[in-house]
Amino acid sequence: MSMDGKFIERLCIELDNNLAGGRIQKIYQLSKTDFLFIVRTPGETKQLYVSVSTSLTRIHLSAMRYDRPENPGGFCMLLRKYLEGGIITSIKSLEGDRIIKILVENHDELGDIEDYGMYMEILGRYANIVITEKNDIIIDAFKHISPFDEVGRTIEKGAIYLPPFDGKTKTSDKEGITAIFSYAGQLNRRYLVDNIRGISPVFAEYLLREMSKPGVSGLTLLDDVQKLPINPVMMEKSGKREYYYFDIFDIGQKTFFPSLSLLLDAYFNDLGREERNRQMSKYLIQFVKRETDKLANKLEKLSQDLAKADEADIYRIKGDLILQCQNEIAKASSNHECFSYELDRNINIELDPLSSAVKNANQYFKKYRKLKNSVAYIEEQITIAKEELEYFRQLDDQIETASLIDLEEIRQELATRGMLRQKTGKTRKKTPNYETYTDNEGMEILVGKNNIQNDYITNRVARPNEWWFHVKNSHGAHVIARSESELKEPQIRTAANLAALFSEARNSSSVPVDYTRVKHLKKVPGTIGSFVTYTNQKTIFIDPDNAVIEHLKSKKK
Repeated sequence: MSMDGKFIERLCIELDNNLAGGRIQKIYQLSKTDFLFIVRTPGETKQLYVSVSTSLTRIHLSAMRYDRPENPGGFCMLLRKYLEGGIITSIKSLEGDRIIKILVENHDELGDIEDYGMYMEILGRYANIVITEKNDIIIDAFKHISPFDEVGRTIEKGAIYLPPFDGKTKTSDKEGITAIFSYAGQLNRRYLVDNIRGISPVFAEYLLREMSKPGVSGLTLLDDVQKLPINPVMMEKSGKREYYYFDIFDIGQKTFFPSLSLLLDAYFNDLGREERNRQMSKYLIQFVKRETDKLANKLEKLSQDLAKADEADIYRIKGDLILQCQNEIAKASSNHECFSYELDRNINIELDPLSSAVKNANQYFKKYRKLKNSVAYIEEQITIAKEELEYFRQLDDQIETASLIDLEEIRQELATRGMLRQKTGKTRKKTPNYETYTDNEGMEILVGKNNIQNDYITNRVARPNEWWFHVKNSHGAHVIARSESELKEPQIRTAANLAALFSEARNSSSVPVDYTRVKHLKKVPGTIGSFVTYTNQKTIFIDPDNAVIEHLKSKKK
């Protein structure tokens, strides 16, 4: 990764200059691994983004807007308990490695001033946040390391925090660095990364490239690099992007930034959003798949039970035949064969040899009545299971295009229905997170991306004479064109395109989209989800075009 020890040294200087003396007003949990610190500094409120995602570990100031889900997890509550309201006194890197210590002065539970440490270890899949109190005693950590893990240190409550030991040579150790560059074998990127602390493969490549020039020594080069001014750069080549705190790239398309945080904001913005969504959607996808599989199995068993129930008449026939042929049945017989005129064939009838003919007949009549009575119940359960299966298939499609807040709404919907555990604590009732666009004619178009949003815009926001759009016979968004007049063809096509793009048919062509006035809709009673019936509709066929939505988004800005 590009965020090596040398990069982090410069980043900590930037963060310290911006945040030292600032008060931590609020800490939000954006995903399982990502946190947003709101810090009030003199005259300005700033956002500090902290992520211990194994693939996108980072810390930087951010100017981006983020969805802020309610109900934080346990570790976020711990951060709030010890750090919220505290003053950041310093931010520094440790030992030239990828370890950052943020020192926060705050009141403890007794009201006394206490210094709390937040150590952030930017170590890829070992990334961690550790909270400490006086004398570096660990309060808790995002990830724990037990004394039995054989990694040379313990990260548990009550233990003393010790940074990881890597055995590498610090760049300030001139003698050690000289020995590394005097290596008898072939110097290569892997060797430098494995032996010099705080350098990344990207920086190692730069060293090797510069050292290949006449008269350039590795030791002098490292000294010169220390004196270089910060010039944050992002390089893109063949679809791959790298970044560093000064220009170490020989080729590629380069973009320069005024600060390291702005560089990291630009580099991680799309990647981070995808990662946050992936964490939440992975959990929901697994849940939806589990429920879908369970319902499919349930339907199969119910269908088998219904098939058995449909064969109930055979028990009635056997009971009738026992009574008709009882004089022919030998005592203590375990079976008897009779001819059935109803079926026009001989039937073998199993008997209980210890019971009379009448009792055997009654046993068959009892089985007949039980199966016959179960038909209505089984058919009702099949109907319910099919509705629930359709509901979960609808959710599966909604998750595919959902933002983080959309996913939280889906999770809340499932919790409200008792399908997921309800989060504890009070939750503020918020307006659903539907999309709003404006077309070229100035008409507002609303798009619901899940059941909560669909129900809200269709049944609460839309007026009776406004227009409702939905992909025909498919799962998809409710789209409301907020005009009570007759729509022009471009307006119809724009709204229909949005309905197609936010549906399971988004990758198809010639997608049929129905549209009608809202007053012609009727919510289907007793069903789960946002299903409606409608009349007086017209249909338009649309080839979904992402350029339409990009154009509408550009008009928002």
